[in-house]
Amino acid sequence: MTRTLPAWQRHRNGLKLAGAVRPLDRSIPTGLVIYADGCCEPNPGLGGWGFAVYLDGKEIAYANGGNHEATNQRMELTAVLEALGWITENQPEQLPRIISDSAYTVNGCNDWRHKWKRNGWRRGQKDVANLDLWKCLDGALGVHPIELEWCKGHAGIIGNERADELSLIGREMALKPSLIEQQLGVRA
Repeated sequence: MTRTLPAWQRHRNGLKLAGAVRPLDRSIPTGLVIYADGCCEPNPGLGGWGFAVYLDGKEIAYANGGNHEATNQRMELTAVLEALGWITENQPEQLPRIISDSAYTVNGCNDWRHKWKRNGWRRGQKDVANLDLWKCLDGALGVHPIELEWCKGHAGIIGNERADELSLIGREMALKPSLIEQQLGVRA
């Protein structure tokens, strides 16, 4: 007997496309792929970023870090910026796909930054938020012309879950005082 899932479960377990539900592909795509993610708790507050690099489904590199004074958006942007730095340092033969669960980051990198740059990095009467990071991303994406891809966060997508885990580890690293801070009895 075939059982039809309720609409709320179909949406949660897959993507709704033209009236049909297609299951999420949770596997790592072939080729060179980087998943990037950021976190912040509370927001603003203590944040972390992380990225994982895969080649044909196998993790080949990763990095993470954190900041005592962050926002979720800044950590999402930092994760992509650090991933672009990895590309520069490692000079892979092919440009990787960069995948993020942050619509802000993906839309900003692919579309909004071009408009903001034409408008002197302003939105109306105000400077663009996170201007320092957007200018760095604009420069890095000029060198590595990659169009970012969006994925659903917290949906069991292997690379995204790994990048999320790395961002949480980065946040924890920022939480712990360094050995020098412990010896001096201070906290940065």
